[in-house]
Amino acid sequence: MAALRTAIAATLVLGLAACAVSSTGAADDEKTSGAKGDDQFGNSNTPGGGGFDNGSGRALSPTLCDGKCQDFPLDPLVDPDSPTPVPLNAPSLFGAADNFSGPGPCVLEPQLGSGDQRGALFPRNWLRPRFRYEPSGGENLFQIRLSSELEQNDLVVYTTATSWALPREIWSGLGKHVLDHPITVTIRALNSSNPGKPSGVRGTFTIAPVDARGKLVYWATTSSEVQPGTSKLVGFDVGDEAVIDALTVPQAGERGILAQGGRELRGRNDDPKGVPAGAVQCIGCHVSTPDGDAVAFTDHWPWNTVLASVEEGSVGQRPSYVSPGAERLLNQPWLGMQTFSMGHWSDGDRIVVTSYSPRNAQGVGFTDSTPYPSRKDGLLWIDLATTSTFDARPEQGDVQQLLNQQIGAALGSALGVIALDGETRSAAAPSFSHDGARIVYTSAEATQDGRLSAGREADLHLVPWNARKGGAVTPVSGAAQAGVAEYYPSFSADDELIAFTRVGSPDGQALYYRPDGEVFVVPAEGGEATRLFANDPPACSGERSPGVINSWPKWSPAVTVVPPVTMELGRTRTFYFLIFSSARKYPGSFQLPRTQYSPPDTRSSQLYMTALVRYQNGELESYPALYLWNQDPKTSNLTPAWDTFKIPKVPGPM
Repeated sequence: MAALRTAIAATLVLGLAACAVSSTGAADDEKTSGAKGDDQFGNSNTPGGGGFDNGSGRALSPTLCDGKCQDFPLDPLVDPDSPTPVPLNAPSLFGAADNFSGPGPCVLEPQLGSGDQRGALFPRNWLRPRFRYEPSGGENLFQIRLSSELEQNDLVVYTTATSWALPREIWSGLGKHVLDHPITVTIRALNSSNPGKPSGVRGTFTIAPVDARGKLVYWATTSSEVQPGTSKLVGFDVGDEAVIDALTVPQAGERGILAQGGRELRGRNDDPKGVPAGAVQCIGCHVSTPDGDAVAFTDHWPWNTVLASVEEGSVGQRPSYVSPGAERLLNQPWLGMQTFSMGHWSDGDRIVVTSYSPRNAQGVGFTDSTPYPSRKDGLLWIDLATTSTFDARPEQGDVQQLLNQQIGAALGSALGVIALDGETRSAAAPSFSHDGARIVYTSAEATQDGRLSAGREADLHLVPWNARKGGAVTPVSGAAQAGVAEYYPSFSADDELIAFTRVGSPDGQALYYRPDGEVFVVPAEGGEATRLFANDPPACSGERSPGVINSWPKWSPAVTVVPPVTMELGRTRTFYFLIFSSARKYPGSFQLPRTQYSPPDTRSSQLYMTALVRYQNGELESYPALYLWNQDPKTSNLTPAWDTFKIPKVPGPM
């Protein structure tokens, strides 16, 4: 069996050709930000170079070692960061490799597979694994053992810490040699003062034969209170072990933002936070522009939209393609989540779609009233390069009336309402397909000022783009179940799948930050929805889902198709990666200070990544979640976006 598996692996690495579908529709060499050259696995990212590059379809060609790989050292390692010294006789205390009994430590990172249960699936270039575990009682000395039939030696580590990260050079070697093949992890524990028989646990994880692509930018907050320092966007590249501030409130700066009535700058008379009048007050839900240069995000009340660069050298600035007229249109009150498509991202066709709450007979403009309750919310497109101008002065008359007349006159050219024929409810939280052909959105009984509100009936509906005109809406079969709230949809990079958040028993409470939220995936054409294994924390942690606030799923910007190479691996597989947030326990978890804006549950959240594998017949394999241990545990991290962001490079280890 070992020889057969080695032969399969050899065939795989020699014969595997992979091709990726990018969310931008561009060749991966063009869309991937960062410097070219060798990656951490020694493979060329230079166009036309050799090695592994799933974006441009080049063959996987790591070095073969025929079951005698030397990535694991012969001698045991002693963790130099152990909080207390590792006893010199540690090997003899543990004895033979199979000398242990249950239940063993609770392994929290990564989730390990056993029997029919899959373990975590790592992209080949992911953040190196960190092993984190909780002793079952009184143990203070631990042995971590990694083994593979493709490796000549076992990796053995001794530590007195409850977490240990695999060294970079070992992770790099495994990414060259041990792909699509389970790596067995055994973690044993004992009390060095009273050893006895060690307790232990054993399971597996796997490295996928593909890379993940793009960069991640997420909302980091320390409070629901709106202050310049309580919210920001934070980012990193795949594999980075640290993060950077991608955009802060002061960087976004003064934008001439108007109050909801349109007559004066927001905050001129009533802003207690020390932010200049007309300036950005808060950075919230956000999405990337298709080229990765900028983000669109929701500001504070009255929920205007801001586009700001995240590219080094121009962070916070308005992108050059956003005209003054478009910025004024984005300044309208009660706009909801934004979405873009590469299919409509070129000169003459640079569009943002947003949900919005109507405010007058034409549905657009400025108003002194408040949308409580919202009237029927809809979807609005805005031409970011419009040459229309919206400029009214007090000496000309009522500023609000003049602005609204100008905006109304531009309907159909600078902005327009997307027809939702057959829709009987409000529309919110849209996601534009990457090919620009359709929009999936949340059809909700309850919305408030362009956003989702109380947890009542909410389903996913599709509407065609139809050259900005919209058309007949259709429910997404499998994500339009009566009595269930399905919301926050997101198209995969190939537009084949839709990820979304589901609440099984809506109870009238707000859908935002629901403890009972879970992440599901459904075919974009409709079908059976798949509940992701990643919703579930490790069983030994004592936490359960629903109950840990799983939400805001977003796909990576590329999927990778891997053709069959042997009878044993005889089915074409498509690899997807997905990021989401969850409030399950993590080192440093905390409760956010409660304010008037706080949700009922104030547990801090962090980001998790998961993999899915889709077969030609539509079957989906779902894998456990991977905690991103590079993120700051002192901020609550939410609403992630994973795209081709051109954020500055994160400093790496020297």
